[in-house]
Amino acid sequence: MAPLLAARDAGRTPRLPGLAPALPDRTITPGELVPLAGRRLRAIWTPGHTPGHVCLHLEEDHPAGRAGHGRLFSGDHLLPGITPHIGLYEDPDDATVTDPLGDYLDSLERVGRLGVAEVLPAHQHAFTEAGPRVRELLTHHEERLTHLLTLLGEPRTPWQLAERMEWNRPWADIPYGSRNIAVSEAEAHLRRLVKLGRAEAVPGSDPVTYARAS
Repeated sequence: MAPLLAARDAGRTPRLPGLAPALPDRTITPGELVPLAGRRLRAIWTPGHTPGHVCLHLEEDHPAGRAGHGRLFSGDHLLPGITPHIGLYEDPDDATVTDPLGDYLDSLERVGRLGVAEVLPAHQHAFTEAGPRVRELLTHHEERLTHLLTLLGEPRTPWQLAERMEWNRPWADIPYGSRNIAVSEAEAHLRRLVKLGRAEAVPGSDPVTYARAS
């Protein structure tokens, strides 16, 4: 939220023609109960899909008596049949190298430990098997990292790697705008490999090129 507030104060808030941006008017602290009369709604910080993503945990018995610890409004973090996009959302004035996939995997495990009775996501439909779904997503990303490492038999850019990765349709059928999203997701996975010491950015490469760690 800090970059949004700073942009607002500096008059740099991006906007579309005819539309005013919706800016935050209050701060929600991770772990705090959101003031809501008669309910227990706790904010759970879940960075990964975006840096500021928050899930809301309704800490109450399920109305249908389902076993588990309340319900989770999961936003885009935990979805029943698709994997959320993990890309790059960075402040161009901040030189910090982020690890959004690492953040997402940590957030997944945090949500998995809640043991909720039901998940209410922002897409698709409500579901009850939160624990198994978390494990599926953890496995999916580990397999994606392993596959990406095999593609680094020779140094490649994120774009070259994205062309060779598996998506929900052939690369030639992906619109150009969506290709940019795919490349940012490839970059997010590459940064995780670098963080794990399994890959490295080639010094001086422009555009940045990645290779297996030596």
